[in-house]
This record gives sequence, structure tokens and C-alpha cells, in this order.
Amino acid sequence: MNKYLFAKAACLLLVFVIITVATPALPASAGAGSGLPGTIRIGLARDFANRYSINIANAHIRAGYDSGGNFSYVTTLQSQGGFTARVSGGAVALYSGNQRVFSFTDTGRGAQIVCANGGTVRLGNYYYRGAVEFRPSGGRISAINVLSPEEYLFGVLPVEMYASFHIEALKAQAVASRTFMVYRMNEGTHSHQGFDLCDTVHCQAYRGAGREHENTTRAVNETRGQMLFHNNTIILAVYFASSGGVTDYSENVWLEARPYLRAVRSIAEHNPPEWTRTFTMAQLTTAVREAGGNIGTATGMSVSRASPLGRVQELTVYGTSGQWRVSGEAIRNFFVPAGGAVMSRNFYIAGAGGGSGGGSVEVSVTDGHNIASGDLANFNLRGAAPGQPVYVFDGTRFRRLEQTGAAPQAVFGSTVTINGSGWGHGVGMSQRGAAGMALMGYNYRQILMHYYTGVEIR
Repeated sequence: MNKYLFAKAACLLLVFVIITVATPALPASAGAGSGLPGTIRIGLARDFANRYSINIANAHIRAGYDSGGNFSYVTTLQSQGGFTARVSGGAVALYSGNQRVFSFTDTGRGAQIVCANGGTVRLGNYYYRGAVEFRPSGGRISAINVLSPEEYLFGVLPVEMYASFHIEALKAQAVASRTFMVYRMNEGTHSHQGFDLCDTVHCQAYRGAGREHENTTRAVNETRGQMLFHNNTIILAVYFASSGGVTDYSENVWLEARPYLRAVRSIAEHNPPEWTRTFTMAQLTTAVREAGGNIGTATGMSVSRASPLGRVQELTVYGTSGQWRVSGEAIRNFFVPAGGAVMSRNFYIAGAGGGSGGGSVEVSVTDGHNIASGDLANFNLRGAAPGQPVYVFDGTRFRRLEQTGAAPQAVFGSTVTINGSGWGHGVGMSQRGAAGMALMGYNYRQILMHYYTGVEIR
């Protein structure tokens, strides 16, 4: 990891690191516009919003104004100790120590700075390509990064996907992130704040130039300008960390059905998270109460509805004085009062500890060649549409369900254990699924066409 100082300046170039995966939230629907602008405005909401002052570590900067997306130069400033931006008299001013060295008196245009020697602007511990604009509000100040869309993606990809993943997976992520970027911009969610996107997972996680990596930069460059379309309209290219085997339909998570966000089986998942959670009845009682329910004391729990490919769609908690049902993506956060959200809705109830009751369900299943029998709790139901064959997963293979002794019942006891796989909301592209496909020899186009139904890449 190297940093390069320009002469008489603290203009630091790129620091390469590998980081953790984040998952964006779902926006509402947007228009069909699909063009890439010359510049994009990123609100640095995570670390540089509504501050009394913002530290600029560069020793040598140029100050100017926004001019239709371009930087309009006014003056050059130098200070070995860097600068501080804050509001003075309703306008942005730059200070070296306690001395004011420049005031942006034209309040009708964005007050901007760039690194004088063509490098990055450093705010605190973060580095940004392009220009940084300061926006005053009352006596406080916020920062906006103004740069090209492709440069923005340089700082998004290594935050949203491991830079160590196969290049074809990274290229699939680059196309998905670029598509998501434009879709979100078209919504205009942040237009009243003076920028196009924020730097949090509400849009896409962005940490500037300091997180860039040569692998992810290559992926952006080798897919430059490419995006995903369905019926000539740019799509909502959502993605998440790991499916654990199957993805979900958009309407099962965010109500709106989208023809390109259909459930599919992952061809291969690269090291999918496997997890187990055990809850006491006291914890489930608390979870129901925090969700606004009153069932007395919890006594058991069941999966009362699952998607055709097996992701949990409805969970029922039983109590001494009633039942409580929670549906869709709310299921994950339902468990927050019981020790934290579950990683995904790709789980099954493995069984109960202590107590008795509920009754076991004996099943016999086959994969067409072999037959296995046992308690339904030992199998992970994957399911199908009503009237279609039903399959279960016994931890080794998918097997077709031939008969059951009774309908599944709730699991009762002093504790309930669930076993799960995957991480995230489950809609769109599985990042670990993309990595697995890439390792099997699929290219980024094949990966995208698998996870987004009926789309074209152009």
C-alpha cells in the first residue's frame, strides 16, 4: 500500500485495500432515462454532512466555483498545515489555522476546491477524485464530491464487493453498480439536497479514492458505459451478498413485481455463509412485544409460508394468548430484540430444545434414485408452486417430497433453533453466486443474464 506526495502538497493518490461487502436498499420506481452525465454529485453524508467545520489535509489547493458541472478556477492557496472549511457570514470560507485566507463570496454558485497538482482532495482520512464542493446551511457545512460517473464507480466497487473476487464477477458488479447508479439518479431522491447520490448504502456505499483497488478499477474500465435494460428501460439492478442457494421475487420483499427480478437458483455460491440461531421463548416474547404484538408468553414458532424456491415468506409465533405473524423482509429484523437480525430469509426451523409438544412430521423423499426418510425438521424445504413437485434439501442434495404424514406443525419447547444460509435480501444478483459462477468459467454477461431475467446489456 503506497501513498505518493506531490511536491509541496498533500495530494494523495490511491490506497489499495480489500473491504467488506455492503448491500444497498431498494428505491422506488424511477423513470426510463439512461444516459451517463459528464459529472455526478455525491453527497458525503456519512462523514461530512452538517458539520461546523471540515478539515482539508492538502497543502496546495485551487479554489473556484461550479460552472455547469465544471470547475471554474479563481485562486491557488498554499498552507503546509492544510485548511479548514467553515461558514462565515453565511458564506463558505477557508482558513489556515485561525486566519481566513479565502471567502467564496458568490453564494449563487457552488464553492469548490481541487488539488492543485491534479491528485486527490483529502478530507479527514478520506481521499476524493475530482472536486469537493462545500454547501452551507445556517452555520454548518456539508461536502459534495463532484467527479465523473466512472471515477465514482472506482470508489464503489471495492466497498460493495471483495476486490479478491474473480475479474468476471467484478465486471458483473461493475455493470450492476453502474445501472443502479443511473436508476437512482433518475429518481432524484437527493435533488433537494443539491446532489445526485449519497455515499451510504441508501444509494451505494462509496468511500472515495482511498479504497480503490487495481482489480475493481480494471473491472470498471473493461465494462465502461455498459448497463442493463429490460424492454429498452434501465433496470433496478439490486444485488446482495449471498443467496445461500436461491434468490427471491421482488414482490416478496418490496411488494412491486418486476419482470427482471425473478427467483432463480444459484448455479454456484462461493463460500456462502452458513449460520445457526437459537432463541428462547423469552426472547421471542420480547420480539413480538417490540413488533407491537401481544401473545402472552411465546410457546413456539413455525414457518407458515415459503416462496416456491424455499425462502421464508411468513413466520408465525405462538403464545399463551394468541399468535403473531411477520411477513417478507420484516422477518429478518423481527429478531433484532432477540439478539440481532438474521442474515437472510433462507432458513428452516431445525427443531426445539427442552419441553415437548408440536409433534414430528415423518417424510420420505427421493431424488429419483435414492430415498431417505425422517423428521421433516431434518430437511430444508425448497418447495414449488401449488400442484407442482416439492423438493427438500437434506444438507447434501435436493430430494423430491413423495409423501408426508401430516402438515408441518409448529415447533414447541424452551428454545427454537433455525439453520440458515446466505446473507442479504435475496433479490437480484448474489455477489457470492457471481463469484462462484466466475470460478466455474462463466463470463460477466452470462452471470448478469442468469440473475436478471430477460435483460440485455449495452
